[in-house]
Amino acid sequence: MASYYSSWRQRQTIRFPRLQTINHGQVISFQHMLGLLVRPDVGVIVIQGIAGSGKTWAAKAAYRAARTSNLFQEYVWVPLSINCSMRQCLNKIAASLSCNKGDNLSVERTKAIIKEYLTARKFLIVLDNVYFTEEGILEYLGVPRPRQQSLGSKIFVTTRTVRGESIMEPDVVIMPQPLTYEESYDLLREKIGKDINFAHDLISCCFGMPLTVILLAGVLYGSPTQEAFDELVAKAHVTLEAQTSALNTMKRLVKFGYQQLPNNNVRRCLLYCLLFPEDQGISVKNLALENRWSTPENY
Repeated sequence: MASYYSSWRQRQTIRFPRLQTINHGQVISFQHMLGLLVRPDVGVIVIQGIAGSGKTWAAKAAYRAARTSNLFQEYVWVPLSINCSMRQCLNKIAASLSCNKGDNLSVERTKAIIKEYLTARKFLIVLDNVYFTEEGILEYLGVPRPRQQSLGSKIFVTTRTVRGESIMEPDVVIMPQPLTYEESYDLLREKIGKDINFAHDLISCCFGMPLTVILLAGVLYGSPTQEAFDELVAKAHVTLEAQTSALNTMKRLVKFGYQQLPNNNVRRCLLYCLLFPEDQGISVKNLALENRWSTPENY
């Protein structure tokens, strides 16, 4: 089970991925993190860390657990990106709520509707992948601060940046820790459905980053024969053996996976998908219409 670094306010800076207790900080389990959903003294929780460390996964797990247990009256998941403005975020929150909203409302009117609706309800809001730098972000979005509202509401925020963390004025900051060797191995085996040849020790090349392990599994999954699988493992090892950083390893692995795609049609399809912002959905129907070179057998 992955662990998370948790710290309260009045903390000094800690650099990922060191495990270090700071002030009243502690290393907590995933179940402990879920326990924050019912803590009355916790309102805003920020999950901060580098790309691929498991921030969104942790937030989704908390979100699903809350819905399964019916802990809140209102649930809002807001996907964001580096290019998403605060106005766009405001509109996404408004669109997710089941209150009556008109079209083409001003910022102030939209904010007022959100605040009026949420103030009387116990809510869970997740802002995923925050890059905002402005102070008073929750006030701009019309979102009541949970501890001032006193209904047990919660706001989860995931961010890669220290600035994105600080402007939220969190009660708790959680930093996903790297997977252990054993956890990485278990995840890889789960995703590809078989063991790998440890003569090509790929796991130690993944820096304990969940996304890197999952990318690796995607490359290795579905080899038609054991011989083809072993050959692919050997090629992957050559690609990953020159370790520089977790981010560069991910980039090399994405490039390697792209080269292993079965044909140019699939490669073009992947490149087309990359044109969309990370917080925007992709319609499969529109994808097929826009890419007339594609045929069902290519997928």
